[in-house]
Amino acid sequence: MVSFLRVGHSLGASLSVIAAFDLVENIVTEEIPVSAFVFGCPKVGNKQFEERLASHQNLKVLHIKNVIDLIPHYPVRLLGYVKTRAELLIDTRKSPYLKDSKNPSDWHNLQAMVHVVNGWNGSKGEFKVRIKRSLALVNKSCDFLKEDCLVPASWWVEKNKGMVLKDGDWVVGELDQEDLPNPEG
Repeated sequence: MVSFLRVGHSLGASLSVIAAFDLVENIVTEEIPVSAFVFGCPKVGNKQFEERLASHQNLKVLHIKNVIDLIPHYPVRLLGYVKTRAELLIDTRKSPYLKDSKNPSDWHNLQAMVHVVNGWNGSKGEFKVRIKRSLALVNKSCDFLKEDCLVPASWWVEKNKGMVLKDGDWVVGELDQEDLPNPEG
């Protein structure tokens, strides 16, 4: 059986909702299921868009939303925007591995949201990791993990941007042969 799944985060989540809607509105038949799993999705459309979205029985949208994330509240209702479809409300403050961050970008961190979904047992349930997934992914581009997790902040860089440790000092390293400019090429 053929089906379509769209997944996105933040602006990519908005685009996933629109792409899924476009599929059911213009391309696929009613027998083909289309789904969108979106994380931290801003509001996408107005009441009429939501009604049109809901009219397609083969379209399912699940918005995974951190309760303290600010992004899903925008654009504001005053401008006519409304929430889209079903929500799975999670709370990054429930994870024993995450800091009590006051940084709004941490609240919107995709890797942190995926980590919390992995251990989520409802707002009243105890957090318990279910699937082996590297905790270090949370700190790829931030500093959201507690210090005792022993994962450096913002560790994900390509070859440390060319810097190497030489005699106790960080210096620009020599380029690999394949990375050298080739004027003939």
